[in-house]
Amino acid sequence: MQSYQEQEVSLHRLLQLTAAAPDYVQVKPKGFKAILQSTVEFLEAHDIQAHLLVKLPVGDLWNEDVLRYGQGLELPYRVLRFARPDAEPSPNLGNEVVVPLPESHTWRGDYFVVVQSESFAAMLIAHRLQPLSATPTGQSQRLTPEGQRDSEDDDEASPLLEEATAARSSYLSVCCSINPDLVATVVSAIRRQIDQGLGTADVGLDLAALTQQWPQLRPTHSLTPTYLTLVDRWLNWQLKRQEHLRQSASTYRRQALNMSSLSSQNEVLINTLRLKDDFLNTVGQELRTPLTTIKTALTLLDSPHLKPPQRQRYMEMISHECDRQSALISGVLNLLQMETSVSQAQLDPLNLSETVPPVVSTYQPLAEEKGIMLAYTIPSRLPPVLCPDSWLRQVMIHLLNNSLKYTPSGGQVWVTASSTADHAEIEVRDTGIGISAGDLPHIFEHFYRGRNLPPAETEGAGLGLSIVQQLLLYCGGTVVTRSQPGEGTTMVVRLPIHHRRS
Repeated sequence: MQSYQEQEVSLHRLLQLTAAAPDYVQVKPKGFKAILQSTVEFLEAHDIQAHLLVKLPVGDLWNEDVLRYGQGLELPYRVLRFARPDAEPSPNLGNEVVVPLPESHTWRGDYFVVVQSESFAAMLIAHRLQPLSATPTGQSQRLTPEGQRDSEDDDEASPLLEEATAARSSYLSVCCSINPDLVATVVSAIRRQIDQGLGTADVGLDLAALTQQWPQLRPTHSLTPTYLTLVDRWLNWQLKRQEHLRQSASTYRRQALNMSSLSSQNEVLINTLRLKDDFLNTVGQELRTPLTTIKTALTLLDSPHLKPPQRQRYMEMISHECDRQSALISGVLNLLQMETSVSQAQLDPLNLSETVPPVVSTYQPLAEEKGIMLAYTIPSRLPPVLCPDSWLRQVMIHLLNNSLKYTPSGGQVWVTASSTADHAEIEVRDTGIGISAGDLPHIFEHFYRGRNLPPAETEGAGLGLSIVQQLLLYCGGTVVTRSQPGEGTTMVVRLPIHHRRS
């Protein structure tokens, strides 16, 4: 009975049957190419002259490192590259010999690079994992370094089969070893193949004579200082390679994080620019509307047949639209000034009892003129809040202005304040016309004015509550609205309390 060394088996299976039984790892073709490149670079870096026995996938990219190494070899060392007879020819450079493989060879799916010299031995063995379903007879496959299978008969392959087997068929089972006994086992199997049929190939070289030298090249004393020195260098080389890969991965990871951060910042910037564009377009439309009305009224005033009541109505229309445009410009300027002051503002502790009452007092004359009762209750012992004084004054001005504007004569407006463990509340409550359920979700939008407001009360720019919300947002506060049409509106401002550090 034949021993396993004499049986016709693939190199992958042969190594599995040895006593050493080396471990295999599954890698992508790109990973196998990187290991091959590292092996050749090690030989070149340490000027190791050796025979190279090579069988690699078809393509110049796979063989470029081996061809480069072969150019630096000195006789009698050679590169023996085994290839299919129908493989695309590559330039025969240096001391390279291309050995055509017969159709009956046993290395289908096997790839190898065997290094053999007097001082060092190494091998890289790879086996292409078979798909879940075997390739149809007569259909050959080529492996690309990127991991794609180049099928010569792809048109006949089932798309479902391609999808099901793509993951596995793009992997290689790889073994890398510097064990002289394992290298000798592989070399013996290659020599046996040559003796059985490759020796007669017309390659311009007596392969049988060359193989007779191979047993002499095996390092018979594996613990010699020269061999151990090269093994140490091999290990250090791999450690350096690992460290280089680790640093590269770390660099790529940082770059990916930076790209993700830049992408997020870019998205925020684009959204900000889009909002600014929308804001500017809306400003332009809001400015154009009163100007159109004013221009129309001025044209009508030139009519010689205009009666005094009509003339008075057009004059009032012009005055109303001028007030509306003035309010719009003031609101836009306030928004721009607010954005500029945000970076300069400091969130210092602020006592509500010192800021809110003076603002309410300035509106007492207007309230008396309209016949509205205006009152406030601000306890003096409220904890300080974090908000610039000028910002809180603007918030109170806009809220009081709205309450007095939309509260009819005989109504009431109250301003009260209270606190909890985390925030202070300022409540501005009125008995005005209220806000409809349809308008309530939109009251903080730029230039939004209620649809059911009295005509005489629509001269505002619709920016007051937008400014209130933005100012509170910048200092960590919020504003909540409760309203019922015909019953009044309550605006509740919440501000964070300043906690003293112990």
